[in-house]
Amino acid sequence: MKTHIDVEKSEWVNKATEMKQHGFVRCEWLTATHNGGDSFEISLLLSNEDLTESFILATQIETSLESLSSIYPSVDFHEREVTQMFGVKFVGNDNSAPAFEIELVGFPLRRDFALATRAGTQWPGAVEPDESAKRRPALPPGVLPEWKS
Repeated sequence: MKTHIDVEKSEWVNKATEMKQHGFVRCEWLTATHNGGDSFEISLLLSNEDLTESFILATQIETSLESLSSIYPSVDFHEREVTQMFGVKFVGNDNSAPAFEIELVGFPLRRDFALATRAGTQWPGAVEPDESAKRRPALPPGVLPEWKS
């Protein structure tokens, strides 16, 4: 059973603490969705010990949120990853330690991030396909061309 619970930013830590007290002791993942500008949705999947029940806790924020690492120690990596990839800060977490040992310029998972290799490369195809061009239908996976009648 999975459910989705939206909470206000001010209730983020309280709701996570309450859910841990109700037996949701596993933090499976935490991630972000960039909504544009400084707006983000932070989502957290929590489950019980035997994984029979889980739910997603979500909140809307602008650039920062209180850390859950004191409640769910395993969320530390996920918070650092979201900081490195989206630029979201987690208050109470040492955001200076990167999740990945690579040097990034900017925040590559934000909607406003331009991929440098894509920006510097000419588009390989036509903007509008040639009207006379016909696409050959593909065979279903596992069907050999000689089987076609």
